Amino acid sequence: MRPRTRTLAGVLVGTVVFAVGQTASAQPSIVGHAHDFSTKGFAKGEICLPCHTPHNSVADETGAFVDPLCNHELTTATYTMFEGNTGDALNDFDQVSRMCMSCHDGTVALDSFGGTPGSIFIDTEHLIGTDLRNDHPVGSAAVYPLSGDADFRAAVNDRLGPNSELELEPLDVNGVTERVVSCNTCHTPHYKGFAEQLRMSNTASALCLSCHIK
Repeated sequence: MRPRTRTLAGVLVGTVVFAVGQTASAQPSIVGHAHDFSTKGFAKGEICLPCHTPHNSVADETGAFVDPLCNHELTTATYTMFEGNTGDALNDFDQVSRMCMSCHDGTVALDSFGGTPGSIFIDTEHLIGTDLRNDHPVGSAAVYPLSGDADFRAAVNDRLGPNSELELEPLDVNGVTERVVSCNTCHTPHYKGFAEQLRMSNTASALCLSCHIK
């Protein structure tokens, strides 16, 4: 009986399948990271439930449903914005930033979701609070010059970064839809494999320099 032989095509196919499998298994995952609440009793063993729902999602004060399928109670706080002026959750934050601040400003409990009020608040390590003067500006305080200027790089299709990792969010500012820096511009709740839930590495300030010209 002749020995079995492997064709070059067969070797290549096997190598590609192996490589794809390796890549898929190596993808960063929310599992086990900062926003995996599945081990907390209030989350009912689920990761996504405290923030998202497939049915009956939350609407804001205007009646607009908050994407993506928000399940968490929204903050209604007022804030001291970056330059010291007063801002509010509805008018001065893009929707994604408002979702983030609905835990991180400390005014809404982590377990306030699904229409049920909660009592467990964010810990001091991750608390941002409502005084944002010492934080990177977001929302109405951070309208981005899309075409760029002496201080900021031009955005391409509302994105920045070497591989378009950073996305600017839409916000109505004085009746005009602007693109603004959001919590979601630099961070992701779903984990991309970088420290502090960043969307890209900030080694040598690469993330900062994706927007700022210094």
